[in-house]
Parts: sequence; C-alpha cells; structure tokens
Amino acid sequence: MPVRSPALWLLVSGWLLAAVMAPLSAQEVVWVPPVTSPIAQPMPPGTVSPWTPYRDPANRIDLLPPVDFNLEQDSFASEPIADLDPVTPDGNKKKASFGRAAPVSMGGFWAPNTPVVGQPTNLQMNAQFARLAVPLGIPEEGKPLWLAIAKFGRLELATDAILPDSGQRVPGQFWLVETGLTHIHPLASGSTIGGTFLFGSASDKPFHAGRDLTLMAILFATVPARNARDDWSFSLFYSPTSQLPYPLPGIAYVWKPDETFEAKIGLPGGIEWRPNDDWEVSFNYFPLVNVNAMIRRRLAERLWLFGGYRTDTQIYFLADRTIEKERFYVFDQRAGVGLEQQLGSGFSLEFLASYLFDRELFQGTSFTSGRTDVIEFDPGLGLSVQLLWRR
Repeated sequence: MPVRSPALWLLVSGWLLAAVMAPLSAQEVVWVPPVTSPIAQPMPPGTVSPWTPYRDPANRIDLLPPVDFNLEQDSFASEPIADLDPVTPDGNKKKASFGRAAPVSMGGFWAPNTPVVGQPTNLQMNAQFARLAVPLGIPEEGKPLWLAIAKFGRLELATDAILPDSGQRVPGQFWLVETGLTHIHPLASGSTIGGTFLFGSASDKPFHAGRDLTLMAILFATVPARNARDDWSFSLFYSPTSQLPYPLPGIAYVWKPDETFEAKIGLPGGIEWRPNDDWEVSFNYFPLVNVNAMIRRRLAERLWLFGGYRTDTQIYFLADRTIEKERFYVFDQRAGVGLEQQLGSGFSLEFLASYLFDRELFQGTSFTSGRTDVIEFDPGLGLSVQLLWRR
C-alpha cells in the first residue's frame, strides 16, 4: 500500500480532522487517579470538613481533578510522553498529584517506511487524535463533580504486509471513538470516591457489530492515612481492550514526604519529583508492561526540554476476526526527546522525535497468550506534534 501523502500533510490534516471531530467523538481515559485528599485540619464540633484541592480555590477551573488520559493504554501511537503540568514560572508552585494531564489536546504522529521482517514490503504509520474532558456544570468546592469525557483517534498502517497465519492483509486503518463520564464525590471524612465509565468502539470498522464495542469501567477511592499527610488509594479497573482484559484491583500507598516528592507505592505505581522550578522527574507503571519515564528541564521562561522512555500498546477488535476473544495489538517501545513551548492562557505546543524499536503487530486473546499472525518490523524514527490546553 503506497504512502498516501508526505508527513507534513498528514500532521496538518490530522489537526484539522481532530479539531472537527473532537466535539462529536470520545476520549479514552484509561486511568483516572482520585483527587488527592488535603491535609486534615481540626474542625469545630458539628462542622463539615470541606473538600479543598491543592490549587487556588478562588479559581473555579482549578477545582477540576487531575485526569490521566493515557497511562494504562497509551492512547494511539501518536501521543508524546510529556504529560505533566509545568511549574509556573512566577514561583506560585503548588503540590502536584499523579496523573495531571491536559483536559484538551489534539495532534498527529508520523513514522516513515521501515522494512517488514520476513516479507518483501515496508510499513509506514501515521495517526491523528483529539481528546477532551469538560465539567458538566460549574465546579464548586466541596461539591460532587461530573466530567464528560470524549476521544477520537485514527491510526493508519500503510503496508502490503500479510498476516502470516490467517493470510489476510493488515488492515489499513483503525479507529477509536469513545465517550463517557467521570464522577468525583468528596466525603465529609476527607475521603474521595468516584468512577469512570466509557463506551465506544476500537476497531478497523467502528461500530460494525456489537462484539466490536468497548465498555471501560474504573471505580476508585482515596482515604487519608493516619498521619494526615499521605493517602491510601484503592481502585478497580476493567477494559476489554487492555493488556489484561479482566477486572484488575489496585491498592497503593501515596507517600508525600514534602512538597517536591510524591510516590505511589503499590499498583498502579509511580514517582514524581520536582526538586525545583526547573526540573521534573516522573515514572509510572501499570500492569502488564505499561511504563512511562520522563525528565523535563526548563530552558527559558516558557520553553522546556524533555526526554524519556515509554512502551506503547494499541489494542483493537478486527471486525472480521474468526475467534471472538481475539484482539489486534500494535506494540513498540520508544525513547524520545522533545521541546514544549508554552503559548500562554494555558496552551502549549509540543514537538517530539522518538526512536521506535521492538515493533510488532499480532493477534491474541491477551497480550501474553494465544499469539498468532505476528509481524515484526524494523526500528525507525517517529515524529509527533501536539497542541494542549492545561487549564
């Protein structure tokens, strides 16, 4: 299959497509960490304890909880690894929580032709995406919060490669369209409970049949620790398009020794360290092999250099599959370096260049079992651009 257009055309067209489709499509939120509970303060008898996020409560938009859109199953082979809110240069540094990400983003990805191992053909990838999280109503301190979640994505595999076991050609396009809700409910005790539910389709033929539909569910709770500084995080996650397609319980102790360091000890696990306003280090892990590590360095007031490593797994249902439980996997590992330019009013533009390796396509009933139709292709370059709004 020939490459349909140059890389630049693909990226530009991707932005336009994502901008048009974002309001109508859906956002995959694969992991939504609970809002971190504030440090408990003694209250007069009979007084209800308010729910107060770390950010300035005078700014209503800052009452939105942190939302991580691509920790468990990095949303498309297109999205850069930079996903932390930069520390503001005015010195008004607030303690961050795990999973803080952009409520609005759109962008594109391109990887040039690379040889397919064992077949006389090449494979080229390009993708476009958009994602959105919008509060339903005005966020108010101490009140339950509802978020509408939306995501749209398109992945193209331009190749003449043949799936070796089934004898079929590799599908040319894959689509992800999902929509859903997140609910955050603070309790008078200082705990927080909530959930996320997403419905949509991840397939080469979206909404082709009932068996191609997806339903993702997350339940979570955060309970303050006895030391009134740390938290316990409990969760239950399920998605048919995850590496482990069955319910996964999670429990982690959120250790916050000071304003610069936070660690989630357990599953999902992670570390975030901001020693000063110019450096950021983060590491996140979610079963089975979802890893995201990143270092950021401020070069100027609004310019950041970042680099890191991550694994990327895209999972779809093939509409014409013969085994009901089989899924189609697109997997690689990548090391990247990029720049982020803050544009003002919460907007940022990211450019990322990555080296992609350990690249393969395959079918299977899970990530680790029943693999068939395995196709490997050579390492290569990946380029991506992303426009974000971080509130």
